[in-house]
Amino acid sequence: MNQKEFINLVIVNQLGDIVKLHPYLSFGLIATGIEFLGACIDNHHVQKSFESGDRFRNAIFKLFPEKYHQFAKKNSTYDLYTELRCGMNHCFLPKSKIDLSERKSSHIHLSLVNNSLVLLAEDLFSDLQNAALAVIEMMKNGMIPEKFQLDVGEN
Repeated sequence: MNQKEFINLVIVNQLGDIVKLHPYLSFGLIATGIEFLGACIDNHHVQKSFESGDRFRNAIFKLFPEKYHQFAKKNSTYDLYTELRCGMNHCFLPKSKIDLSERKSSHIHLSLVNNSLVLLAEDLFSDLQNAALAVIEMMKNGMIPEKFQLDVGEN
């Protein structure tokens, strides 16, 4: 499976199933997916160490709508890398400035409630999905190279 196929299968399609069935679990996978897309668009090997923060923020700034940019600044109060990605990937909980929710709640995505940034699983995934499709297009148009090939099944 080439990199474009992997992105389409795993991020665009399979992760959508997880968002529907297990919204809480999806936040950690979405955060990892953001970092992965950042690895796809930088000039380093996809598994280069010590690039997590830069890759995550770069993906937000280059692939996500502008409404996210204020939340991707290093050392900002609501820094998505620190508060979401590191929280979810290191201890399975977001840090204190992030509230995780779903569309069925009364909350609005990227709003501030009680001094916390609200993230809705479905909205965050939709923006990740669009970012993933943009990366696929960048590869198709020769703007960025494919960095890996996987010998895995499609299930």
